[in-house]
Amino acid sequence: MMGQTTFRRALSIGALSAFMLVASGAGAQTDAERAGARAAASEGLKAFKAGDYAKAVDLFSRAQSLVDAPPHLLYIARSQEKLGHLVKAHEAYVKITREKLTPDAPDAFRDAMEKAQTELKALEPRLPYLTISVTGDGADGAVVTMDGKEVPKALVGVPAPVDPGKHELQATGDGVQSDLATITLAESARETVKLNLAPAPGATVPGGTPGAEPNGSEPAGTPPTTEPTHDKGGLSGMRIGAYAALGVGVVGLGAGTFFALRSKSKRDDANALCTSAGCPADKKSEIEDLDSAADSAKTNATIGFIVGGVGVAAGVTLLVLDMTQKKDQAGIQPWVGLGSAGVAGRF
Repeated sequence: MMGQTTFRRALSIGALSAFMLVASGAGAQTDAERAGARAAASEGLKAFKAGDYAKAVDLFSRAQSLVDAPPHLLYIARSQEKLGHLVKAHEAYVKITREKLTPDAPDAFRDAMEKAQTELKALEPRLPYLTISVTGDGADGAVVTMDGKEVPKALVGVPAPVDPGKHELQATGDGVQSDLATITLAESARETVKLNLAPAPGATVPGGTPGAEPNGSEPAGTPPTTEPTHDKGGLSGMRIGAYAALGVGVVGLGAGTFFALRSKSKRDDANALCTSAGCPADKKSEIEDLDSAADSAKTNATIGFIVGGVGVAAGVTLLVLDMTQKKDQAGIQPWVGLGSAGVAGRF
């Protein structure tokens, strides 16, 4: 008992000494940042010794954000490992081993790297690996989630490291989804979970039938119901766009007409100041101002007519397309049932 206490005390003293060396070994930070990193690391060590590993991760992560140091990462990895977050622990260990130390780096940094290499080798065999297999129509474009978080598509179909414990997985796509799969992984396990896509409840699948089981009142072979689409008074997006374009067109044409009349008025005023004998010299400035205003109004009129023409043309085009689209909704649909077949139509 005495020897164990002495060992823990030596470990604490050694760790605290290492964290004090962290501040002196990083020169790019301010004194306040180094002091803050040292304080956060010291509190993190206390939390680690007390078994509060989540708090230790938080404190050592704060210290690491202030001063990049292998000892911080080492205790982050150890804390994550204690929490059962083996994947995060593995990545923290790997990051330490890839650190490039300068020749004058503190011994505490080198010691942390050596310990990380040793602990990484011990951790790697414990990592569970899970292969996610998605089958069915739409599998290529399906989105897979594990524990509510999306799984990168690059990891679907290949063995990927996963934390041990219980996990829930599901695949979803356009009108399809898999059942919710639950799997519990032990350390070192190698498992495969299969997610089979099927029509989602209420979704429409090829053939025009919903992806739900038929009820007893509709035996197999009953032709699909073809209810006409009723206009409930709402406007389609295309028709709204048509009205908006027509509105812009009308405003543009109105503005063009206004400026055209203004240009003519200014030109007439300028011409009125001149006679057949010429323009009086004392009216030259006024005449030039009127001519300039007439030219400016003419330019604005041209712009207004162009915008108005484009708006009206676009509006008419959208209206025609909208009416054509509604006409195209009529059609026929073949159906095949058990011992029967037929054609359903909508006109």
